This record gives sequence, structure tokens and C-alpha cells, in this order.
Amino acid sequence: MLLSSVNSDYNNDLHSWAQIERQVKNIAKAGFTHIQWIHDWDGEYLYSPSEMFQVRDLLRDCGLRAHTIHASEGGKRTVIRDGVPVFRNGERFSEIRKDYTSANEYTRLAGVDLLKNRIDLCSHIGASAMVLHMQMPWQWFEENPQNKEDYFRQVYKSFDEIAPYAKAAGVRIALENLICTPMRLQEEQFDRMFDRYDDDFLGFTFDSGHATLVCGSDYLYFLKKYHSRLYATHLQENHGIDPAFSTDPTKALTSDSHWVPMDPRGGGLIDWDEIARWVAKAPLDLPADFEVGIYGDTEEQELEQLTACRAVAERFYQMVLSHKST
Repeated sequence: MLLSSVNSDYNNDLHSWAQIERQVKNIAKAGFTHIQWIHDWDGEYLYSPSEMFQVRDLLRDCGLRAHTIHASEGGKRTVIRDGVPVFRNGERFSEIRKDYTSANEYTRLAGVDLLKNRIDLCSHIGASAMVLHMQMPWQWFEENPQNKEDYFRQVYKSFDEIAPYAKAAGVRIALENLICTPMRLQEEQFDRMFDRYDDDFLGFTFDSGHATLVCGSDYLYFLKKYHSRLYATHLQENHGIDPAFSTDPTKALTSDSHWVPMDPRGGGLIDWDEIARWVAKAPLDLPADFEVGIYGDTEEQELEQLTACRAVAERFYQMVLSHKST
């Protein structure tokens, strides 16, 4: 049987349960076998136990298996200040009330509670790993080297508390490579975290689109270095960006296209067979997760595009299996 997995919010992270249900049912109609639950990945929403059972039963009714989820790091990725959107990448956001990296102990603990909430969601729906962002305020780091050490001290404190909870639940956290953050700092982040925490708790999520926007022609760098900890993927196609704009939120966000892998609009920038080769070496539970945006003018067009995406996901699954057999 050919396996395939796609993000639950392929048609936007809509809050309405009716819209969430519509997307999930379309994923099943398109023939996918697995799903990454990504709804509420951004913000501070807490799932009640009854909602977790609701997600579980929806997936069961649709014949879909929960593969992974996308946890929220707390707060919003973008806030409006003086009418202007400000992207959370280089600075500290004071607007966040749940943030596991915060220097405010109450806010940090609230962020830990948010992560535990998502671990509970994994347990309820049968997902084995959860993707997590760790936005680093790198411009704040540059103001004073001590700021970086203060930041990581809080991160360690939070992960020290979360680790036994996650291990008891059998859930792994997988840190994702991000956009708008210098490559060297992301590498330092991964090295610090993976040196400190066991691989039965903490691993890596490879986002192919983010990698092309931050790492340029060396977009496989993180995948090659951390493939032994690869527990989740966000596979998507885009057209890349001029390296000079890799930390520019406006340029990077508009270039983070989330096209279906192997989309010709990417111009062949990404070598999908090479990605499949590295995925085949990893401990990732197949299938790999696609993270795409699909928008049709009608429900029929949307379902047609989603079905075509499923065919590509099956093709990638076969590519991975082919490399595993060699």
C-alpha cells in the first residue's frame, strides 16, 4: 500500500470547526492515508480534552491516521504595531502570554503548559511526534552576548521540565529549521539542544522550503547533518530567494510558497530524489509529511488539486522506499 501524508490546514489555518472538518474530509476523499494536524500551530489556543477526542474521532471516521502534529510555541508569529505587521524573528515580543523561552517565570511556565497540552493532543490522536518552532531573537542576541545565554537558560529550564512528560507519553519533539533566522544561529541552536537532550525526546523537522530560503544552494545542509534525528518533515516547493534577503521578513514570507513538491514553478531548485535519499537514511516513520497550500476556485478544483498532491506524495514515498532497498 502506498502511504501519503499532508497538513490538515492545506486550505488555511481556519478556526471554525466546520471548516476544519471540511478540510479533513477532503484529505480523506483525495486518498491520503495520514495527516499532520497543524491547526492552531500559531497562537496560544489550548485544546480541551473533549476537543482532543473530537479530533481523534474525526480522523477515525475519515479513515485517516494521525502521523504528527504541529505544536505552538505561544504567541503569534506576527503582531500589529502602529498599524504595521511586525514579524517575530529578531526581537523579543512582549505581547506573548505563553512562551517557553520567556524570562518571566509565569509566562515561561504558561508556555510549558501549552507544550504539554500539545503532547496530550498527540496522545489522544495517536501522533508520535510534534513539530515545534524555536524563534530566536537574534538581533537581541547581537545587542549583548549575555542575552543569548539568558535565552538558552530559559529554554533549557523549560525542556528539562517537558522531557519527562513527553517521554512518559511516548512523544518526541522535533525542532524545525526556520525562515528569517541566520543559518549559523540555527546550527548553533540545534547543536546545543541535541547535545543536551536524548534522541528519544528531541529531534529535527526538515522544512525544504525554509531551507532554500535560509541556506541557499546548500539547502540540504541541515538534513544531511541532522538526518539521524529526523522525526518529521515539512516538504514543500518554492523558488528560493537572493541570499542577501534571507533574514528579511517581507521577502522571505512572500517567497515561502508552500507549493506541492516537484511543482514546475520551483524551476527544479530542489532535488527531490536527493531529499528522498536522506529521508531513507533517517529514523523517520513513513510517510513523510507534505506541508502545502492548495486553493481552488471551487470545491471540485480544490479536491482535484489535493488528489494530484496525494499522487506526488505517493511518488515521493516510492522514491524513499527505492533508496531504502539499495
